[in-house]
Formats: sequence, C-alpha cells, structure tokens
Amino acid sequence: MGNGIRMRATFASVAALFLAACGGGDDSPPVASPPPVASPPPPPPPPPTVACAVNRAAALAYEERRLTTPLPASGANVTTNDETPVATRILVDTGFDGFAPAFAAKLCAAGGTTQVTNLEQAVALVKAEGAALWRAAVDRVQRRRASPAASVLPASDDRMLYWARVAMSKELRQWAPSFALSAAQREQLHWEFERASRGQYDIDFPTGNNPAGKKYRRMIISGFDVFTLGTPGTPNTGLRNGNPSGATALEMDGREFTLPDGSTLHVQAYVLPVSYTPFLRGMQEDTLGPWFLPGPKRIDASITISQGSANRFNLEAFNGRFTGPTSGNDGIVFCPPGADRLPSFRWAIGSVTAPDTDPITDVGAGCNVTPPQRWVGYDAATRWLKDFPPQFIESSNPHAAMTTGNTQSGIVRPPGATSQGTEGFDVLWQTSFSYFPDCNAVDTVNVPTHTVFNAMPDLSTIPRPNPAWCSRNGGGGSYLSNESAYRNTLLRDTFMLDIPAGHIHIPVMNNYHSQAITGQPRNDNAITDSRYEAYRTAIVGQTKNLLVVVGNSLIFK
Repeated sequence: MGNGIRMRATFASVAALFLAACGGGDDSPPVASPPPVASPPPPPPPPPTVACAVNRAAALAYEERRLTTPLPASGANVTTNDETPVATRILVDTGFDGFAPAFAAKLCAAGGTTQVTNLEQAVALVKAEGAALWRAAVDRVQRRRASPAASVLPASDDRMLYWARVAMSKELRQWAPSFALSAAQREQLHWEFERASRGQYDIDFPTGNNPAGKKYRRMIISGFDVFTLGTPGTPNTGLRNGNPSGATALEMDGREFTLPDGSTLHVQAYVLPVSYTPFLRGMQEDTLGPWFLPGPKRIDASITISQGSANRFNLEAFNGRFTGPTSGNDGIVFCPPGADRLPSFRWAIGSVTAPDTDPITDVGAGCNVTPPQRWVGYDAATRWLKDFPPQFIESSNPHAAMTTGNTQSGIVRPPGATSQGTEGFDVLWQTSFSYFPDCNAVDTVNVPTHTVFNAMPDLSTIPRPNPAWCSRNGGGGSYLSNESAYRNTLLRDTFMLDIPAGHIHIPVMNNYHSQAITGQPRNDNAITDSRYEAYRTAIVGQTKNLLVVVGNSLIFK
C-alpha cells in the first residue's frame, strides 16, 4: 500500500510538470521579469578652473585706501573711542560686510583656483556681483532686506552701498588670475563693476498702459555717492558723511505713484560717482542715452539730484559748462586754481593734478565739460570749442509748481534747521550764475539769485546768460552736481525733447548733535545720531514730494 501511494504521488508530480510545460495549470499570467535597472548617469564634470592668487601688494586706488581709516577717537569733541575703520563699522552694522569676502571667493577660492577662466567670464561675474550689490542696497532702504539684530543704522542709510562697492573694488584690483589681463582689460572690469553696482544696468521701464488703461509716465533720477571724505589714512569726520541724494535714489528706485489723471508715474534711479573721469568717459550719457532714444520706453522726465546748501532746496535755472578746482573722491582735480583757470584749459595726458593721486589718462580733462562724441555727434575732446557744447543750458523743470507746491507739508523739520513756516525746508528757484566776460581772461562777474522763497519772482527781473560769455558757475556751482545737471540737459537738447529735465540741489544732511543746538554733546566718533537721521528723513521725504510734483506736471504734456 505504501508503494502505491508513492507511485500515485510520483505520477501526480510528473503530470504537474508536464502541464506546466504545456501551459496548463491555473489561469494566472506568467510573471514578467523586472526590467534591468539603469545605471545612474555619471556626474557632470566639474567646471573648468584655472589657478589664481590674491596680490595683496597691488597698489590700491585712492578711494580704497580709506577703507582702513577710522573716525577721530580722542579729543575735545569725542565721547567714545571706537578705532574700527568707518567702512567696517557701517558695513557690519548694515549686514553688508559679507559682499567683499564673497566676491573675493568667487574671484579666487581658498585653494588658489577660480572658475573664471577668461575675460568674458570675468566681465559677466563683475556685472552680476555689482547688480546684486545694487539690488541689496535698494532692498534694504525699501525695507525688503533685514538688518542684523544689533544694527543701529536705519533702513534709510545710504552709506553701505558706497563702502561695500569700494571694498569689492579692492578685491577686484588684487585679483591675479593665471590668464593674462592687460591694463585696459582690468580697467574694463572695474568700469563694468562700477556701472552695475550703481544701478545703471538695472534700469527698465514699463510700456503701454497701466492696469486701469491709463498711461505710464516714465521718470529717471540720479543721486550721488558720499563725498568730502578726507585724506586716506587721516581720521576725520568726513568719513561718516552720507548723501541724501543717494538715499533718495535708493528709496525711489522702482516706485510708482498714481497721478491725478489716473496715469502711473514709474521711477527708476541710479547713482553717480563723485569723480570727474567717469563723467568724461560718458558714464552719465551711456546711462541716460538709451532712454532718450525714440521707442516705447522713452522717458518723460530726467531729474538729477545732489546735496547742496544748508536748510533749503535749490532748483537751478542755469547749468554751466565750467568745471571748478575742487577734487573728486579720487583726489583728482580737473581745473587748476590760479592763472590757468580758464575755460579752454586742458591737462596733458600723464599730468598729476594733486599729490598721491593717479595721473590724467583721458583726452579732454580740463576746465570745461566735454561730452562724448558718440552721443552729441561732434568731437569736443581733442580741441576746445567755445560753443560746442554751449556755455550755459537752461533747466526745463516745472519750477513754478515745484516752488509753490507746498512740498514741506508733513515733513518734520530737523533740530536746528531754519526755514519759513513750521515744516520742511524752503524751496528756491536758484537763478544765480557767474561768467567770464572775456573767455581768455581770468576775471569773472557774479550774477546773484533772487531771494523769493516758495514762490516765483517777477520773471522780468531775472538776468539771463549772454551767449557771448563763457560760464564760470551755473546755479549749482562748478562741481559735479552742476556737471550732472549740465550733461542731463545737454542730452535733452541733443535729442530735442520737450520734457522736464533739470536739477534739484537738496539740503545738507551731515549735521550731528552739538551742545548749542540740541543740548547733547558732540561726538566726532559716532557714525550716527538722532539729529543726523532726522535730516535724512526730512530731506528724502520732501525730495520725494518734489519729484511727484514733476510727475503731476506730465499730465499736461
């Protein structure tokens, strides 16, 4: 019996194998084999690199040598003694101290290699890093970028942009890649970085109509760097200077305002250097020119802004071609004092205009503004021409509306400021100028302004420049404020535009506590105090009001 059971089991096993081989058995489909597992793609090759180094022995530019200079830390007007360089104090407080080290690491990593392998990549890097610095500064001022927890400087402070730019410029100057860079190519890198970090490549405007179907009105404004910073290495209070025109540019960049007719005023801003050579090379024209050209983004107003007189806004009537003897932030002087101070004076290439500064490198440096041929259509650099460009150019801002527009309303007057009324600052249509009756003699004649504040004078009493004269001062003097105004209005006339174009000279903001004015001790070691901040707040606020008045005038165009 056991054998029979084993035989039946064997037969069943054989039958099952036979049926399986023939496709018999249950109705379940055959199990598919899993697909082969694909191998992961190989990692991309690392980006190519080249060797690099940091040349700390490279000579620094004049402005870069101020990076290690502190405020006075002793003396009768000092109540604290922080000997940290001013630049470091401002950058750490605002959270901008990381920009230069991060830029340096991209230029040359710790291992002595860089992913920047040629000039084209270097240009792209400096433009990108400059643009990032500009956007960060705008974001901080417009309160989209947080400050460190221990920060004492308010969001409105403009100084971090200047000092971060100078610190990054130093890193670029000391960069030593293994591929060759000529002196001209290095200069190109600094030029592109400067322009990008000043917002000059960031400008763009909307086209067509706003969402309500009304026009966009396009306004471009400029501010300036901090200036009068003193001699590098010498502690001085000028190092802590801010510039409310630069603060206004950062505050206004990208802002929009609804005008009375429902149209939208869209503002774009950029910042100019306080040095002559970038102007001579056409930095301002290259920034403005593309927006003066015909097209859907052509601007409707171009306003230059700078810091000027105490306790008042000056709206200059006349801009002069003359460049005075004041040095720029780089220490260079374009027009010498004394007997050489004539409109036709030009420096020879290689001339050193002041101790310990770079020599003159560009044709046309001298006592008269020289616009770039690529924008005005004639060569004013290789030889002096009295009337090309003109000696005086007039502003086309809506001065009557600006002087009578009550832009002081709501502006808290800072401690120690003096003006009519109880709010803000006076506004003056500044009609002064001075001139050389004989363009070949140093004698000059001054024409003073009227003194009617917050209103327009009798226009029949206002003298105008004679085309036979040569300019010595415009209403804004003969420094870079006047030059920015002159170049702006010259470009307006070159393109024959009927737009507001002119200058706003805003009050000086660099006022700190003193026992006589605020009852608080003066401290030349402080980077800020409440009086200083009150001036910036008031000046930027009233400047914004003046710009909106200009915008409102556009609805009648």
